[in-house]
Amino acid sequence: MLLTKLEMLLQVEAEERLSSNIGSLMQGVLMQRIDPVYGEYLHRSVLKPYSQYVSVQPSEVKWTLHTLTEQAETELIHPLLSGNFHTIHLEKKKISMKVLSKTVTCLTEEQLLEQTFFAVCPRKLRVNFVTPCSFKRQGVYQIFPSVRLIFQSLVNKFDAASESNAVSYPELLDDLESNVMITGYRLHSTSFGVEGVKIPAYQGSLSLKLLGPQQLVNLVHMLLRFGTYSGVGIKTAMGMGAFQIAERNVLHEGRSIQAHNGGSAP
Repeated sequence: MLLTKLEMLLQVEAEERLSSNIGSLMQGVLMQRIDPVYGEYLHRSVLKPYSQYVSVQPSEVKWTLHTLTEQAETELIHPLLSGNFHTIHLEKKKISMKVLSKTVTCLTEEQLLEQTFFAVCPRKLRVNFVTPCSFKRQGVYQIFPSVRLIFQSLVNKFDAASESNAVSYPELLDDLESNVMITGYRLHSTSFGVEGVKIPAYQGSLSLKLLGPQQLVNLVHMLLRFGTYSGVGIKTAMGMGAFQIAERNVLHEGRSIQAHNGGSAP
């Protein structure tokens, strides 16, 4: 496992109104740049070794691509770092976006474990869903988050990406469901457009409190930190299920601090 993040700041004409829904179009841009043989491999893969999404703010548009393995980094990120990739054309919307900057950061599996599983992680945190998130169970979209659905998705993605540190065991989801409490939320229903189809979803934030032994707390942090790269739920390769973590910890002086992290150290 090698977790890599490529962030590209894009320049868009002021009159263009964009949203995270263009993530499905950006996946098309990505597929045009990669080796067709690897593209066919991705098409056959149930669990994709990457996620990507677009975040739109009043002052900027950012395209973020995450890869979960060394091969995925080579095949997906390296082509976008070439000098001739400086403009993105979205034919369907008839717009072009200039790539203003490219920033790459990496997190090895050993670093991930050191910073989470072998650390002392806080028992309170907040999960902020940057793009619409949804799950599908028995053919029905699930548009409200549950501890089981979130961590079932993350465990499956983690075990698919890691060659040496599988975390799943028969009682894991039961243990997580018993010890991860949703203590608050600010959510709204929304949808995500994919080829003219609107997928029901939710977006917003969850406040979590972690119970149980410290090692389980650390495992939760490891899975969530990994999830900031993999995304959670369905259609993460098309731009859904992107989230960030805000940790809340208490210092010896009793002051509360808040540190935002994606691939950075806590």
